[in-house]
Amino acid sequence: MSCIYKGGSAPRCVAVDAMLGWLARWLRILGVDARYGQLSDEELASTECLLVTRDRELFRKRRGPAVLLLTDDHVEWISALIGILGVKPLENTRCPKCNSILVEVPCSEAEKIAGHPIYSKKCWRCPSCGSVYWEGSHWRGIRMVLDQAIRRQVICAEDKGG
Repeated sequence: MSCIYKGGSAPRCVAVDAMLGWLARWLRILGVDARYGQLSDEELASTECLLVTRDRELFRKRRGPAVLLLTDDHVEWISALIGILGVKPLENTRCPKCNSILVEVPCSEAEKIAGHPIYSKKCWRCPSCGSVYWEGSHWRGIRMVLDQAIRRQVICAEDKGG
């Protein structure tokens, strides 16, 4: 079993606990409004967002929608959350740093900001923090993980504890 889910339909946002920064960045890349790092356990237990955690006690306390991740397999985490959230990956991609929706820009603009040539057909800029992104060599790795996650179709067990 990879995960346990409780709480009915998932909201449009996700609150990720402090142990899961890697996952928060991935969810943002996939286009999910993923809130991370600014909420205490008490705030996470009552957030309006879907809570994603590895903390069994926090999951037990949570009365709203929540996912408890039971595996160390990051591809399974992504697979389960794609299914729960019903996201179309890479639509409305968000900044992995600050969570703002990225804006597509000409790569010539991104090159000026980055200070070096960018060999990509697509580039984006974050309107909040100013970071720029492009489909570089790391993109193959992102696509590979995403393809694996989509193929696995992980479904979380339903919480029977209430």
